[in-house]
Amino acid sequence: MATTRKKVTFEEQMNELQEIVNNLQQGNMSLDDSLKQFKNGMKLANKLQNQLDKADETLAQLMGADGQLHPAEEAGDDLSNNGVQNQGYHSEFVDKDEK
Repeated sequence: MATTRKKVTFEEQMNELQEIVNNLQQGNMSLDDSLKQFKNGMKLANKLQNQLDKADETLAQLMGADGQLHPAEEAGDDLSNNGVQNQGYHSEFVDKDEK
């Protein structure tokens, strides 16, 4: 009978990494055990970083009306004001004659 593996969540992996870090910080393991823990921690950290990178890529895309994925912003778009142009703010430092 085949055993089914439960998919480990991102949060569970983060907890595992934190446990490894805590163990290493305590400094009461042998050098060999410390190296094994460090190696496992680095593998886990890389795996978590890859998951974060994929999530970031997913969030950087929006679903268009046509059902296709489109980049959230086109090159040159300034979305710093949520797409609203110059929301009426005028700097007191701009020389009025320069406009």
